[in-house]
Amino acid sequence: MRTGVKLFVGVGLVCLWLLLTISGIIQFPEIGGIIKDMAHLTKSSDKINWKTVNLYSIDLPESAKEAKNNVVISQNTVKVMDVKVFYREAKPPDSVTATGQSVLLLHGRSFSSETWEKIETLRLLAALGYRVIAVDLPGYGNTHDKLTGDRGEFLLSLLQALDLLKSRPVVVSPSMSGEYSVTFLKEHSSKLAGYIPVAPVATNSVPPSVLEKIQVPTLIVYGSEDNTGLAEAALKNLKVMPNSREVKLEQAGHPAYLNQPDVFHKLVYNFMLLLK
Repeated sequence: MRTGVKLFVGVGLVCLWLLLTISGIIQFPEIGGIIKDMAHLTKSSDKINWKTVNLYSIDLPESAKEAKNNVVISQNTVKVMDVKVFYREAKPPDSVTATGQSVLLLHGRSFSSETWEKIETLRLLAALGYRVIAVDLPGYGNTHDKLTGDRGEFLLSLLQALDLLKSRPVVVSPSMSGEYSVTFLKEHSSKLAGYIPVAPVATNSVPPSVLEKIQVPTLIVYGSEDNTGLAEAALKNLKVMPNSREVKLEQAGHPAYLNQPDVFHKLVYNFMLLLK
């Protein structure tokens, strides 16, 4: 009888421990990581219809909104193709479990890495468990050197220099930065987990026959009030990508993430969850 009771209590304690580990209430790195990895593998095996997937289904957790206040943003430089590149980096605070995912934030002609700090993208994404880096592209912000080489190869070298290729990052590419990201896609799309173009330039620089074969999940974001013509061109050219999803941000202009940062952050969060 006593043996049966002890066995019952033991099994109950193990079940409770597993429940607390999975939920993140207690931390046990090795076993907890294995369990979460198994969950991710199961999820990733599901077929996602990117053309119709709901990217508004999950709200940003309140815990992340609080944890972002504890995120530290560091500043540094790295040499890439003779260009001294300035960047800002944010990592998950101690209270947040890292997902192993990473995000590289590029910028448009009128902006820089500072933009992503001002609208709290760096802090919020780090508070969600991601490693996040925002760079000043050559000739902008605190990156004073100009680039003379191929922009797609520069982006590849930048990802290598920042040690982002191991995690297969998601690249966010607004406007002017399309000169780097779109040409990069042509040769190196398999090195990315995801791509988020925001009305980028140069979308006609890669033939549709090539874009049709690129499998990387792509979230095409544009503003309803974008009158530059770039949003229309991006939609026309990039929607042929088989795993792309177009999302229009209402009451937003060309830099749609600036006008609707909360909506943009929610979209990115839901996109990242599907990539696990």
